[in-house]
Amino acid sequence: MPGMMHLPGIRSRAPARALAAGILCLLALWPGPLRAERRQKTVFRSQPVEWNLEVDEDHKPPDLVFQPAWTWSGFRAPLAGDPVTSAGSIVAASRDGEVAALDPGNGAIVWKATLDAPLTVGPATNGTLVFQATARGRLSALQGSDGRPAWTADLESGPAVPVRVIGRRVLVGTSGGMLLSIDAGTGRIAARRALPGRPSTAPEPAPGSVLIGTDHGVLLALDETTLAPLWRHDAGQAITSPPVFDEGRIFFAAADRTIRCLRFTSGRRRWSARAGAACTARPIVRGRYLYVLCYDNDIYVLNKRNGHQLTRVRLGHRLDADPAVTADHLLVVPFTEAIVVGLAFPRLQTVGRYALEVPGEWFTTSPLWIADRVALGYGRSEGRILALTVAEKEG
Repeated sequence: MPGMMHLPGIRSRAPARALAAGILCLLALWPGPLRAERRQKTVFRSQPVEWNLEVDEDHKPPDLVFQPAWTWSGFRAPLAGDPVTSAGSIVAASRDGEVAALDPGNGAIVWKATLDAPLTVGPATNGTLVFQATARGRLSALQGSDGRPAWTADLESGPAVPVRVIGRRVLVGTSGGMLLSIDAGTGRIAARRALPGRPSTAPEPAPGSVLIGTDHGVLLALDETTLAPLWRHDAGQAITSPPVFDEGRIFFAAADRTIRCLRFTSGRRRWSARAGAACTARPIVRGRYLYVLCYDNDIYVLNKRNGHQLTRVRLGHRLDADPAVTADHLLVVPFTEAIVVGLAFPRLQTVGRYALEVPGEWFTTSPLWIADRVALGYGRSEGRILALTVAEKEG
């Protein structure tokens, strides 16, 4: 047309656009296997391609054999919290205020003490002394060898979470929203810190610090000596699992069904992954992998560096208790199922199980590994402890 200005390149773009559109249409109609698949970052895929262990695929780990060693039935009330090992004994407590030490070899009573107060959490130990907090806000230290009283301390309110021993201090998170650091040798309160909410996890160790979560969704790193704040991470939902330190990272779960990884130095988030339900058990770090037990009956196996799900291992009932970890196995007790299941690292193949077979009963504590056996508490009306020997099946 006379007077129309012709710009360089305008004519050449139309054919290029038509060609691009044709290629896209052709790809859309092409058979699926030849198209690149974009990997979905979701925990709900059954077996992502990242799960590529450097192990023999045909190797079957040896089976585990569980055999009853002894049963102890000395408490008139159910167990309070989980048993521990101290001075060579298994130490357990009952909800009506009794504390007992048992010989792990035969279940005989080594000593027994009465605190004359109800208990809501189990004992803690530094290997020499046993520390037991009562619901009335008193902390008692007992000699691990004979149960004799060493000292007592006033907590002002009862414990909200299990007691922990970190270094030379006994750490108690109270129902009044305080964290107390108590000298393990004398019972003197060395430091205290008001928390942003009620503690929802037991205090846990990290280099030079103490980690604790609250029901207000705050995870705190505190100086292990003074309890001065080092950093704070706001998760937005209650912290549901104990925080675990490993190689400069902190792993924990929150009530929004997320599993999170933070930088230890700053508390800033590195990654988060989503689970199908709440997770309250302690996360387990094993080499490159993070194992997280969940209320949806599954154990999630994640790449600890980026949070990508590698696989899920399904068990029969919800998983709310901390597992026992041995050199080669994970021992878990699904809630109300009355069994202990042995799983082999790293793929968590089921290699053994033991059924309680007591009508109406199930295991009520986390499994406690000591020497070549595992001890578990049970009993809805009275406290009992069952010890099982665990061995690899010959042949």
